[in-house]
Amino acid sequence: MKKILFVLVGLILTLQQTWSVEPHAADVSAKLSPELLELLRAEMREISVGVQGIAPAVATADWLSIQSTSEKIRASYILKQKLTPAQAAALGQALPSQFKQLDVDFHRRAGLVAAAAAAHNAELVIFHYSRMLENCTACHSAFAKSRFPQFSPSSENAHHH
Repeated sequence: MKKILFVLVGLILTLQQTWSVEPHAADVSAKLSPELLELLRAEMREISVGVQGIAPAVATADWLSIQSTSEKIRASYILKQKLTPAQAAALGQALPSQFKQLDVDFHRRAGLVAAAAAAHNAELVIFHYSRMLENCTACHSAFAKSRFPQFSPSSENAHHH
């Protein structure tokens, strides 16, 4: 269990070094109505609570909690929640395709975390969980720079691959 905890802590620290999907991506909040922005932020808050709960559940092999939480995250698509048809259309037009793809990938990974937890496979849970976090990082660094200004590296500190 200590090994798993060290891997998770290392992963989280590593993810602080971020990368951007689209170097000049626009902040999506500027394109959304206040109502849509609040719905998006509400979903992000719920996802954040879930994502933060997975790491300690992995460290204690709480497979049911990991599976349940991951399934809730997988099913939390904002495009399917609390939106009128007009809002869904506006959201679909406002969000860049890369944002939508990151969202799809994130929710797909959450489903893979749930499946790995059902199989009691800690290594696979950690792998897919880390990919989920990479999706969060990529999306926030590309599309929410005003909300997360620390993702805007200075030119002297920029990390290149």
